[in-house]
Amino acid sequence: MKVRIFLIAGILAVLFSTPTAMFAQYGVNRIEGRVMDETNNGIDNVYIELYNDVGSVVARGRTTGQGRFTFRGMGPGRYVVYAKPFGTNFLEDTKDIEIDNSTSRSTTVTVDFRLRSDKRSAATDPVIVGTVFAQEVPPEAKRLYKSGVDQIRSKPDQALADLEAAVKLFPNYFDALAALGKAYVSKGKYTESYPILLRALEVNKKCSDCYYSLALAFYRLNELAAATKGIDAAVILQANNPAVRLLQGMIYRSNNDLPGAEKALLQAKVLFKVPNPEVHWQLSLVYNKLKRNHEAADELELYLKIKPDMSPAEKENVRNLIIKLRKST
Repeated sequence: MKVRIFLIAGILAVLFSTPTAMFAQYGVNRIEGRVMDETNNGIDNVYIELYNDVGSVVARGRTTGQGRFTFRGMGPGRYVVYAKPFGTNFLEDTKDIEIDNSTSRSTTVTVDFRLRSDKRSAATDPVIVGTVFAQEVPPEAKRLYKSGVDQIRSKPDQALADLEAAVKLFPNYFDALAALGKAYVSKGKYTESYPILLRALEVNKKCSDCYYSLALAFYRLNELAAATKGIDAAVILQANNPAVRLLQGMIYRSNNDLPGAEKALLQAKVLFKVPNPEVHWQLSLVYNKLKRNHEAADELELYLKIKPDMSPAEKENVRNLIIKLRKST
């Protein structure tokens, strides 16, 4: 009898839930670091974003004059830190990290970036600089944008209001459009997010995380054709980004492109420096649809091994599912 993994909706709900409420019980974990150039000088005003292991934004911020940044209050788990030096000639970079509270409730992880110059960019190439920082933004719009970004985690409703006001003052303000669109996605306001993200991409067509967020919004809205176009554009710009490849695999699987989904997920598996449980879960879904249930069971075994924070009931459900898959081969 064919086993349909996707019926375990409870586990999926856990996987895709936003961990904000859980984080509140910790408040002691910290991620800190410094963003430097190739000569170890700190880089000011670099955008730093923290994502959980299913690609949802946990926190955002910017570096200080010495290139330093700090995030506080997240729970245990795997994260990806992105350094995005918009408006500079530096290449963005990512770091995979893990916070482990098995022996202590207070953990500090240090993450340092040493950004490389983009040798491909000539002085006449507009890329992001020409579409973002060449803009003459009204001071009040700048103030509202900075206020919105700074409060995106501590006061999310006020942050949204400030970003919306910044866009209203200057409708083509790329930074504000991109931040507002991604904030809508983070809040689950997918219908509101995609028009804003499309406007941001009209200003700067090289914004890879805008395409990623757009694809995620369309995926959650079950607009799979649009989601596919968005994630394919993100892959062109960030082919080696594990979160991008993971979302590509999820979208392809939902669109029943199983060979494409398998390829994307296997690439994500290689690219993640810390094993990602969601990759194994998604691969198990793909292999089950392909009637390769032995491989599906293997992936679920790996999923159980690297996701120890499941409840006993969830673990039991997965173990039972593995048994059914083994019997069906």
